[in-house]
Amino acid sequence: MTQAPRINRDLVTGLKGLAKRAGEQAPSVRGADWRLATVTAVNSDGTVDADGIPGIRRTEFYRNALVGDVIILTQASSGNLLALGRTLSVPDVPWVPYTPAWTAATTNPVIGANGTLTGRYQLFGKTCHVSIRLVTGSSTTYGSGTYQFSSPFPSANDIVEYMGSARLTAGSTYIGQSLLPANSSSMNATFPASATPATAANMSPTAPATLASGHILRLSLTYQIA
Repeated sequence: MTQAPRINRDLVTGLKGLAKRAGEQAPSVRGADWRLATVTAVNSDGTVDADGIPGIRRTEFYRNALVGDVIILTQASSGNLLALGRTLSVPDVPWVPYTPAWTAATTNPVIGANGTLTGRYQLFGKTCHVSIRLVTGSSTTYGSGTYQFSSPFPSANDIVEYMGSARLTAGSTYIGQSLLPANSSSMNATFPASATPATAANMSPTAPATLASGHILRLSLTYQIA
């Protein structure tokens, strides 16, 4: 008889502990919450798997998801999960140096002992920003044929080409474009072949040329949506 109260107390304590743990795990009891999780898969439907939980939807701001991302998960009282975004492991994505290969169609140039050829790139998921700086020296030889400069990574095989800017200072300053084709590791620089005509006009069926079968127009830009 003397053990009954103690057994009852132990039973009540155990039930309280079970109820507490069940409440901690039940969103409908504890309300909305958030926690950290590690991404284990990135799915083609835009969701991610993290910490054994499949199909977690992402916010518009969580782009370029990668396996291994430590993300913030928010959970509604209904139990629905949403991936808010990754936590930062470094202050900023670093710019990384690399040495581009400088080649030509016929005979390759050589930068020489007192010239410099420097490249740097920044990688965000599958988006790469790259810059190249070439400074010729007295021992530089220039080869023959059109020039190519290697990119840090091959471009995607997605039909479109990628265009940027080019600038040459050689007595005068020349403004042109850089071009990296699809599925390629080599970019080139293009400049106007002559100084005239220097005017420009919006494209139409007959300007700057009368369009016909086989003509190609290449456009590229970066923009922010509303």
